[in-house]
Amino acid sequence: MQGVLDARVAALKAGDRNGWLATVDPKAGDGFRVAQAHIFDGLRSLPVESYGLEARTDDSGDLGAGLDKKYGAPVQLPETRQRLRFKGYDDRDDVQSLWLTFVQRDGNWYVAGDDDLADLGLDTARGPWDFGPVQAIEGDHFLTLFHPAQSERANALSAMAEEAIATQAKRWDQPWSGRIPLIVPADTKELEQLLQSTIDLDKFVAFVNYSSIRDTGWESTAPRVYVQDANLSRYDRAFQVETLVHELTHASGAPLAGPFIPAWVHEGVADWVATGRSTKERHPKGSDRVLPRDYEFSTGSQKAIVQAYAESRSAMSYLSAKRGLGAPSALFRTLGEAKVAPGNVDYRVDAAMRTVAGPGFGLAELERGF
Repeated sequence: MQGVLDARVAALKAGDRNGWLATVDPKAGDGFRVAQAHIFDGLRSLPVESYGLEARTDDSGDLGAGLDKKYGAPVQLPETRQRLRFKGYDDRDDVQSLWLTFVQRDGNWYVAGDDDLADLGLDTARGPWDFGPVQAIEGDHFLTLFHPAQSERANALSAMAEEAIATQAKRWDQPWSGRIPLIVPADTKELEQLLQSTIDLDKFVAFVNYSSIRDTGWESTAPRVYVQDANLSRYDRAFQVETLVHELTHASGAPLAGPFIPAWVHEGVADWVATGRSTKERHPKGSDRVLPRDYEFSTGSQKAIVQAYAESRSAMSYLSAKRGLGAPSALFRTLGEAKVAPGNVDYRVDAAMRTVAGPGFGLAELERGF
C-alpha cells in the first residue's frame, strides 16, 4: 500500500499526471478515474509546499473485509493519512484521513475507490479540487481558493478578509502566523462535504476548521477558513468583516488549543474579540445564567444557538471587566496547555480560571456574574 502512495506523491511532485493515474485501478469506472484526475490537477494548480500520504493500520486496522467480492480481487483498506501544507500560508500540516480501497491485479496494487466506508460514517476527506477547477488569490495574509464561477465574490471576500485581519491583530494578544487559506465553496452541499458536517449549515455563515493528532499527545493541525456564502453574502459589509474577525480569532487560537477547551470558551473569546472586547455586556435577555454546553452551538433553533453565543460572549466580557482585557485569551491559552490531564472539562476550566483570575475566582464565580 505504501509503495502505491509513494508513487502518487512522487507523481504529484514531478507534475506527472500519467504517473498519478497509473496508480488507479485499470478496472475502475470512468467516474472514479476522472475524479482522481481532478484531484491531481487541483493540487498542481496551487502553491503546495509539501504533500505526503501514509498507510496506517495503527488505529483502525484493515477495513477491507468482504470487499474482495465487489472488486473481484484481493482488497485492503487501511487508513491513508494525508498531510498537506500550502507554501507561505501554513505553519503546520493540514492532516486528513482518506479511506482509499486498494486492489491487487496481476501482482500489482492500485487505488480502486475512496467511498467504500461511507455507510459507516468514514468519509474520505475532500478538498475543493474534488468538485471542479480551482483558482487562487495569493494575498498578503490569505490564500483564497474558489471555483471560477465564484471569482468576483472571492475577490470581494479576500479584500474584506484583509480588513478583518487588520482589526483582529489589534485585539488579539497571542502570537500566530497571521496567514491562512480562505475557502469559498460553490454551495452549501459542497461545504457539507468539505467539513464532513452533520449539522444544518444553513444556520451559519462561516467556519474555521482544524483537527488534532493524538499519536503522542495532542497536536493541532493547520486551520482553514470556510465561508457559507449563501448566508454571509446577505449581510452588510460591516457584519461580514465582523464575522471574519470572529473566524480569524478561532484560527489564531489553533496553535494554543487543547482538548479541555469547551465550545463556550472557543466561541465566547472569538465573539468577544469580533464585537470589540466590551467589558460591559451582561446577562443576555432570556438567559438561564448557565454557560452553554457544546451541543447548544450546533443543535436546536437558530434563536437558541444565537443565545448560546451571547451567553459565552457575556462571560468573556465579565471576565475582562474583573481581570483585564488580557484575561480571556489567557484563559484560552492556559486551558490549552493541558493536553493529557486528570479531571473533566469543568474541572479544568475551574482550575484555569483560578490560575488566570486568582484563587477566589473560579467557574462558579464566573457563572454567577456573567
